[in-house]
Amino acid sequence: MNISEIMTTSINTITSGKSVSYAAEQMNESNTRWLVVIDHGVVMGVVTSRDVLSAHPNRIVADAMSDHPSCLSADLTVWEAHSYLQEKNRDVALIMNGEQLIGLLTKEAVRMKIAEYVDPLTGLYEAPYIQYIGEQFLKESIPFHLLFIDLNDFGQINKLHGHPFGDDVIRRYSSVLASLASEQGDHLCRYAGDEFVMISTAEEEQIQRGISLLTQPTHIRNVKISAAVGHVNGYEEPDFFSHSLRDLMEKASLESSAAKLHNDYSSLPT
Repeated sequence: MNISEIMTTSINTITSGKSVSYAAEQMNESNTRWLVVIDHGVVMGVVTSRDVLSAHPNRIVADAMSDHPSCLSADLTVWEAHSYLQEKNRDVALIMNGEQLIGLLTKEAVRMKIAEYVDPLTGLYEAPYIQYIGEQFLKESIPFHLLFIDLNDFGQINKLHGHPFGDDVIRRYSSVLASLASEQGDHLCRYAGDEFVMISTAEEEQIQRGISLLTQPTHIRNVKISAAVGHVNGYEEPDFFSHSLRDLMEKASLESSAAKLHNDYSSLPT
């Protein structure tokens, strides 16, 4: 999802020589919190409602505006835009095509779009998030650990104990994963069903401790729950950066399946 799909092309403008009070009137009339400052066809900056409130009404827009607005390219993903706006603490960015202004993007619009990729059951991001993170790391030649985590016998859990209990299991396990990811600054998503994916740049020792924790059987309402973890180590994998994220995910998934066969855990009452 590129930001070109969520940016607004309806842009309210003003010239830098207008008064701050006039800018406030224009914002009220247009029901907007931002005006792009353009002089003689050239983008000069952005004046916001916050700028207007903090400036004397008799001052001119040139005195109140930000003359170093955030400018982004329309082909960036919503994840890239989200990271940028968060890092820069900006509420709005101009979308440029070279020197031409083609749109405006608000932090609110980005948040609303990203919310569509949050799993309602667990509160974790869905698969597109981890795809973006992994592809960015590969693009920037940043090695990472890829963990593919799959609950054992989850179909049987649903059949024997009911789907509401299955949802409880997913929520409980997700909270464990989220806690672990938060401690290490990792990236996590609910990939599909009872499958999760984590991308981490933590030390190998931390990764192994995490895998040990994740595969340790636990009990929920007298039912033994366990998971299989497939691990691709980007610090040791041959030709790691020559592989696509899809290839790495496939390898981690197959390792998870192999782990299931090796560890015969049964999710039965104990």
